[in-house]
Amino acid sequence: MSTNEGFAARSADALRELGELDGIEIETRPSDPSIVLPSDSAEVRAALSEYIDPSIAAGLQEYYFPAEELHVSWNSTGDPRVDGELCLINIHTCLTRWQPPLEDVTLTSSEQSVLADLKVMDQEPFAGTGRATGLRVTSRSQEPEVWFYDLSRSRLDRLDLDYGTYMETALVMKGAFGWQYLFTDVELERPEFHEISTNLTEALALFSMAFPEYAYADLRNRLEARQ
Repeated sequence: MSTNEGFAARSADALRELGELDGIEIETRPSDPSIVLPSDSAEVRAALSEYIDPSIAAGLQEYYFPAEELHVSWNSTGDPRVDGELCLINIHTCLTRWQPPLEDVTLTSSEQSVLADLKVMDQEPFAGTGRATGLRVTSRSQEPEVWFYDLSRSRLDRLDLDYGTYMETALVMKGAFGWQYLFTDVELERPEFHEISTNLTEALALFSMAFPEYAYADLRNRLEARQ
C-alpha cells in the first residue's frame, strides 16, 4: 500500500522533526500492542466500504496507517510559549470502533444531534481540553463531514476542509492548539479566543522559520483574516 506507507512516513517525519526542534519538549502515548489492525489493502477497503461509499473509501484509505493512533503532545520550554497536541485516530478505528456519543446540553438541539453522530478522528487526551475533531457520515452526502468541537467554548463548527486536507494540515501544524479554527468563520480577535490566537501566531512564526519545506503562507493568511 504505497500511498498509505507514504502518509505513514510523512507522519513519522512530522513527529521526528518536531522532536528535533530546539526549545520544544514532546511526550507521546505508545500504541497498545494488543490491538491488531488490518494490513491488507483489500481488507481495509472492505471494512471502510461498510460505512461509506466505496469510491470515497478508496480516497480515505490513502491516509490509513498501521497503528491505532499517531500521538504527540508538545510545548516550548521558553518564551514565546507555544503548545500543541496531535492524536490522529486510524481511519479504520475511527469508523469501526464503538465509542460513547459526545454530549453537550449547552448546544442547540440540532448541534447536539450532529455532535452525537461524530466519530472522533483527532483529540487532545493529554491536555484534557475537551476539544475533538470528528467525522460525520450521513446518507445525504457521500463525502464525510469534518466537525470541530470545543467543550470549553461550547462550540461546534463544521470545518471548511475534507478528511484528506485535515490529515495533511494536522501534520503541517503539528497539532498546534486551535489550528482548526483557521477553517471556520470565527473571529479570533474576540476575547475568548485570545489564547488560541496568540498560540497560532507564535506557532506559525516558529514553524515558518524551522520548516521552510512546508507551505505556511495560506495558513498565515487565514489567521490574519480572522484576527
